[in-house]
This record gives sequence, structure tokens and C-alpha cells, in this order.
Amino acid sequence: MKKIIYSALLALTAAGCLTSCEDMLDTSSEGYVFDKDHTLASANDSLYSAIGILTQLQALGERYVLFGELRGDLVEVSTSAPVDLQSLSRFEPLSEGGAVIGARRDYYSVINNCNVALDRMDVSITEHGVQVMLPEYAAIRTLRDWTLMQLALTYGSASFTEEPILDVEHAEQTAPAVGLDQLVGKLIADLEPYADVKTPNYGSIDGQASNRFFIRPALLLADLYLYNGNYAQAAEMYYKVMREDGYTVSYENANTWTTSVRTESVVSHINTYSQEVVANIPYASDAKKYHPDLVNLTYNAKASILPAAWFVNDMNAAQHYHIDRQGITNISGYLEGDLRGMLTDREGKSTASAFGPVTADGVNGETMITKYASNGTLYSAVGNPENPLMEEGAILTRSVALYRIPHLYLRYAEAANRAGKPSLAFAVLKYGLRKEIVEDETKVDPDELADNLEWTNFTEPMFDANYGTAMRGRGLGIAVEAADYVLPAEATQTERIEWVEERILEELASETCFEGNRFFDLLRISRHRADHPTFMARKVARRFDNPAEIEARLADVSHLWVR
Repeated sequence: MKKIIYSALLALTAAGCLTSCEDMLDTSSEGYVFDKDHTLASANDSLYSAIGILTQLQALGERYVLFGELRGDLVEVSTSAPVDLQSLSRFEPLSEGGAVIGARRDYYSVINNCNVALDRMDVSITEHGVQVMLPEYAAIRTLRDWTLMQLALTYGSASFTEEPILDVEHAEQTAPAVGLDQLVGKLIADLEPYADVKTPNYGSIDGQASNRFFIRPALLLADLYLYNGNYAQAAEMYYKVMREDGYTVSYENANTWTTSVRTESVVSHINTYSQEVVANIPYASDAKKYHPDLVNLTYNAKASILPAAWFVNDMNAAQHYHIDRQGITNISGYLEGDLRGMLTDREGKSTASAFGPVTADGVNGETMITKYASNGTLYSAVGNPENPLMEEGAILTRSVALYRIPHLYLRYAEAANRAGKPSLAFAVLKYGLRKEIVEDETKVDPDELADNLEWTNFTEPMFDANYGTAMRGRGLGIAVEAADYVLPAEATQTERIEWVEERILEELASETCFEGNRFFDLLRISRHRADHPTFMARKVARRFDNPAEIEARLADVSHLWVR
């Protein structure tokens, strides 16, 4: 079975002739996906169908990052970048059929083929009392709904249909365009019956864990609830995934100084993009197959995408609180820098983490995004003569992370905070959610736990490994810091919630920067505030030389969408 899946993945082929929804809606097309009479009536059929859809999904990985980051506030686009990237960054209309961004057809191709598979699968088939096709069925349904959500988050609407388009007669039927807010409600109703279904697992394929190739229905449900303002339900779903799958925020993946004078350090956070994955889009180890161009766009003497200057400055200026080990109450060093960006020692030498100075022929210490290059695979057989940073070999992107463990915890914090539990939410950042923390009344307000909701229970031993996300870049000492990084005492509940939400937004940047989430995080949080879209417009505008002009442009919410 593993050999079958491996071959399917490397070949990048899908079952049948893959035809996009937009092509189908063109009545001059006579393409089709599956024959009408072909059904998926065995576990092998469902397996082939799932893998075929995964190969199609590969075309969306790079766009997920570009659509999510170039419209956010953490990156800038160089003047030498392709025109479409510059237009996307400035919220201007894209060129027709732009080569870099591409059309919507690849999204609809995934959606249509998901619909075909779902329509043909017989989920009632059981073996030894088990619905053998249910895991793939739920996984395909979730991938379909995730793709629909990406379309709506990018373009403001999506053509929602559950019917497969198989021939010209179907093509003549118009799929209704559904707005983002209306779509969210439909997707919630669609996924709720599958909240308890886990992802398929075929073991290791081409060196990657196959269960990460799919998104748990409960996880996408959590995102949908959070976007929709169903905060308690969102927190419950995030907690369900964290608890059932054993996810904790590990301090082993921290960047930290080992001395109070910045002479020695441990650099481990650079590995989190590949080692803390919950769900991703996989790519083959074969260099001849398709891979996203994210490394070339960022790690290049002529980089198209660069870290925003304000973000680099803020990360370098953040307070770092050094103590030697957990349990010590005295901070032994107040240093500068959130080390999840880069580490600069007392002699001025820098080590890149998410970004850092890169020196090579034609490049003199320019600060570049290093996250994709650091987590790629060097293919020494083929170099890139146009990129002096990759003369020794091409760096292949093996996966694009869609969800990582910090996402779960920080979005859980976002939901719990808006559900009226700001001290519990802030504990995710400052301390880590574990028994000793949630039972300490000086850290978590007991009134927030009085309702005894299951999703507030972190007393089980599995959670003992939890650390605060901020500890992983700003030092263990942030947990004992008592003046700056603390909940405001003289504040209303609304003010406390919004203060915590700002800290969560900062942590989302530090922990998950450049991964494709930023625009969507800003949009979601902005929608929950009274001054939307001004809140997100102000955040985005800070990367421009003309912030007032950008704020004014984004005051019209229609400009938030790709055109």
C-alpha cells in the first residue's frame, strides 16, 4: 500500500482527467473528471482518490503563502519583484492570467474533484464493523471546505456547489457565488457531523508523515467557529485536537541565550516550521517534480520578498528576560531581541532564525527571510546559476505548513480570550497551560474557571510539557517578569481582552511569521473589533512609506480582496 501511495505522490497524477470548475462552466469544454457510472466502492479506490486530490492541492501551496503574507504586514516586496507580486502587495488589481499568482481555476479544480470523489464514495461499506472509507471521505470533505474557505478569504466569495460537474450539461448550470460570511455558516454545518473523525494515516511516505497531509475536520471547524465569533465552540474544538493528538508547546524548540551576556546560545526554533507540523501540503523529494518557488523568491541576491523593516526592528528591540532554568525567580539578564527573529551576540554577529543577514557574492549582509531555505532540502546535483546563494545546489521546498502546534495554542488563546477568559488566554503566552499554572490564582483568575468547562482543564499529565510561547524567543524569565509583560490591573474587561488580543497578534507574528497566515489573522481579529477594517488597515499600512494612502484604500473593504 505504501508503495502505491508513494508512486502516486511522486508522479503528481490524479485519478482521471482533472478539469477545473471554471473550465467546466465554459460550454465549449467537453472535459470530464470521472465517468458517471464509476463509483469508489473500496478502500483502495478512496485511497487513490485522496492521493490524487493531494497532488492537485500542491499547486495551491505557494499561493497560500503569497496570498496570506503579501497582503499582511510582515513582508515587503522589492521593486525587482514580478509585477503581480507588487500589485498584490499594494492591493491593486492583478494582471489577467498573471504567471506568478495564476487564476482561480486551480482552486476550483481541487473543489470539483473533491465533489466527484465525495459523490462516488460509498461510506456505508463496513469491514469488521468499521466504516473503512470514512477517514478518506471526511478528509476529502475537509480539504474541499478548506479550499472553498481559501477562495473566499482571497477573493471575498466562492462558487459553492456540492455537485460534481461531469459534462457539458452540468457545465450549463451556474454555481452560485456565496459571500465569505455566508460561506462560513455553510461550511460549519457541512463539517460538524465529522468532528470526531481523525485523519487517514498511511505511515511514512517519501520521508514525511502521511497523517499530516490532511486537516482534521475538528481543526477546520475550530477556525470556522473562530472566524464566525463562536468563541467557546472554537476553543472547545482547538482543545479537542490538542488533547486527543497530544500537542504541547515544547521549550526544546526555543532560541535562547545560555549566558546572561550573549556569548553562547541554543538555536532550535529554526526547526519548528518542519518539526511542529499538524497539517501541511507535501512535495516530492524528486527534484524534477513540481516544488514551490518560495526559497528562490526570498533567499536570493535579488529577493522579491523581504521581511518588513518595522517587523525586523520590533523583533530586534523586544525585551529578552534571561534566567538559567525554570523555577528561578530572579532575572539575571535584560537583553534585547526576540530570538525567534535572529540572534545577535555582544560582538554584533547575527545568526538567522526566521530572518537574518545573508552575505554572498552581490549581497552584503542584507536581511532576508531564511525560514523556507532553512527548512528545505539541498539538491546538490543541480545548482542555480542565477542565484549566488544556491550555487552549491537547489534548495527544494518539501512541504508548506498549513497548521503548526503554535497555531492551535495561539488560536485557542484568541478564542478563550474573546469567550471572556483573558487571564487563561494570556497564560498561553506567558507561562504555558499546565496544572501548576491553571491552579495558581495569581496567574489564572479562578472566576474564569468557575464554569468548569472541559476545554479549560489542563491538569492532565500530558500538559506538563507546556511552556509559554513567548518563552521560546524572549527567555524563560518572561514568566516571572512583573512590570511590563503583565495583564493591566486597572482596566475594564473589554480593555483587558483587547490588550491580550494585541499580545496574541504579536505572538502570531513571532511564532508563525511568513507561513501564509498573516492577512487571515489580521482580517479575523479586525472583524471582531468595532473599528473594522480600520484596525487591520492601520497594521498593514505600517510597512508602506505612504501609510495614510494605504489606510484610506483599505477603508473600502472591497479592496481587501484580490481583484
